[in-house]
Amino acid sequence: MKIKGVTVAELIEFLKTQPQDLRVAYRCCSEHCLLETENVEPAIQCKARDDGWIEDWRDDKQVEEYLVFPGN
Repeated sequence: MKIKGVTVAELIEFLKTQPQDLRVAYRCCSEHCLLETENVEPAIQCKARDDGWIEDWRDDKQVEEYLVFPGN
């Protein structure tokens, strides 16, 4: 199964459908942390594999820019 992932535009549209008073959290080990916008940043990494995993940037692989949310 190939996992597509979402674009920034798709994420914005999805977020518009959610209750607007919710705060954003992300999983960090077995606990959770509140999302701070300064921790969301663009990064260049390898193109996503068919299973959805993205490897760190490497010279020998094709790369792509992503908007990265913090996490483990």
